[in-house]
Amino acid sequence: MTKDNNLLGKFELMGIPPAPRGVPQIEVTFDIDANDILNVSAVGKSTGKENKITITNDKGKD
Repeated sequence: MTKDNNLLGKFELMGIPPAPRGVPQIEVTFDIDANDILNVSAVGKSTGKENKITITNDKGKD
């Protein structure tokens, strides 16, 4: 259920020009490493604009 979701982080991909629905192409990559660090990146294919976020989970670590 959505009530059980936790916001991990957010970022915006700016500079995508207005276009009809379905035209902009954005490549999103999710990568989790051996230390449970989540790396998310998004690239606008037509503009090359890119943004990244790294999310660590320090809760519950001993």
